Amino acid sequence: MSTEKGVPFSRNPQDAWSIFDDDVAFPTVVLLDSALSHNVRVMAEYCASAEVSIAPHGKTTMTPRIFERQLEDGAWAITAASAWQAMRMREAGVNRVLIANQVVMPGELAWLAQAIDSGFNVYCYVDSVDGVEIMGAAMEQADVSSPLPVLLEVGVEGGRTGARTLEEALAVAEVADASPWLALTGTAGFEGIITATETATAGELVDAFLDRIVDVTHAVASNGWFDPTPEVIVTAGGSAYFDHVVDRFSYVDIPDPIRVVIRSGCYITHDDGGYDRSSPLGLTPRVAGERFIPAIEVWGPVLSRPEPGLVIVGVGKRDVTHDGLLPLAKKIRRRDGNGVITIEPIRVRALNDQHTYLDVDPAFGLRVGDLVGFGISHPCLTFDKWRSMSVVDDGYNVIEVADTGF
Repeated sequence: MSTEKGVPFSRNPQDAWSIFDDDVAFPTVVLLDSALSHNVRVMAEYCASAEVSIAPHGKTTMTPRIFERQLEDGAWAITAASAWQAMRMREAGVNRVLIANQVVMPGELAWLAQAIDSGFNVYCYVDSVDGVEIMGAAMEQADVSSPLPVLLEVGVEGGRTGARTLEEALAVAEVADASPWLALTGTAGFEGIITATETATAGELVDAFLDRIVDVTHAVASNGWFDPTPEVIVTAGGSAYFDHVVDRFSYVDIPDPIRVVIRSGCYITHDDGGYDRSSPLGLTPRVAGERFIPAIEVWGPVLSRPEPGLVIVGVGKRDVTHDGLLPLAKKIRRRDGNGVITIEPIRVRALNDQHTYLDVDPAFGLRVGDLVGFGISHPCLTFDKWRSMSVVDDGYNVIEVADTGF
C-alpha cells in the first residue's frame, strides 16, 4: 500500500492507472507527456537554427528521467548549481555537467578531483583570485591527472557571483591561466536577475551585461589565457532572455572555435505564470517558431464552498510554487463526470499550507468533491515539493512515475 501523495493508496503505482482513479491520493502533480515532447523538440529546433548548444539547468527538475529526455534530444550537458547536484546527476548517468557556480569547499573539490580522474566531464566557475588559489591547491593536493576546466564568470553590480569589472575579470583570468591545475576554457554569466530601472528596460540592461561578457571573452583571448582546448565555451541564458544571449554572443570574434551554450531549465515544462510571460517562446513570442506549452499541472479537490463566491481547494504551499504568480485554475473534472473541462483561467487569490482560495462568480458550478487542475508559475519550486511526478498521456493515464532527486 502506497503512502506517497499523488499515487494510488492500494496498488503498485507501476500498474496501469489514471490520476482520476478512486484510490489516488490528492493533491497530485502531473507532467503532460505530449507537452514535454513538444517543448524539447521546439527547443532543439531553436538551438539548431541559432547554432547554439543547450545545457539545461537541472536544478529546475532534479529528475533523472527528464535529464535522459533532454540528453536524448541533443542537450550538450546538464547544468548544476552545486557540487551536490552534480554528484546526483552523475549518479543518474549524466556524462557532462556544468556547475554554474563557484566550488570552494574541501570535500567538494576532492570529489571534483576524483571525478575528473575517473573520466567525468565537469566544469565550474571562478570569479576571484582567492577562488582560483583554493581550487588550484585542492587539485594539486589530489594530484589530478588533468586540470579542472573552469569558466570565468562575469557578474552584475548588486547581483550574485561573478567579477564586476573587466579589470577584476582579467586579474582572475591571469591567475587561472598561470595555474597548472586549472584550465581556463571559457566565460560565463547569468542575466536572469536583471530587472528594469527608471532609465532602462530589462532587455537593454541584459544586452549591456551580455556585451560585457563578450568584451571579457575578447580580452582573455587577446592575452592568450584560454588554455589549449577544442573550443572556448561562452555561456549565459536562463529561461527568459536566451534569445538576447544568442544575439549578443554572435559578436564573439576570437581565433579559437567557440561553443555558445544557453542554460534554460524551465523550457521543458514551461509554466502558466512568469515564464509564459517572459520566455522568447512564451505567451508573446519574440522569435519565430512554435510556442512552448505548459506541461505541469497540480490537481486537488474542492473541499468547501463556505461563501457564495469562494472556493477552497485542497492544494497549498506544500504542493505548488508561491514565490511569484500564484497558481492558475484552468481545468476541472466533475466528481460524477468522466472528462476534463477547460475553463476560463482563474488566478488564485491566496494560498495557505494546504488550502487554495479561489474567487469565483457565485453561480459558477464548482461543487465539493470536484477536482481542479492548476497551472503553476516558476516550475523549480513546484518540483522540489514532490518525491515523484506522474507522467501522463492526454487522457491523464499514467505512462510512468518519474522520481525527483532533491
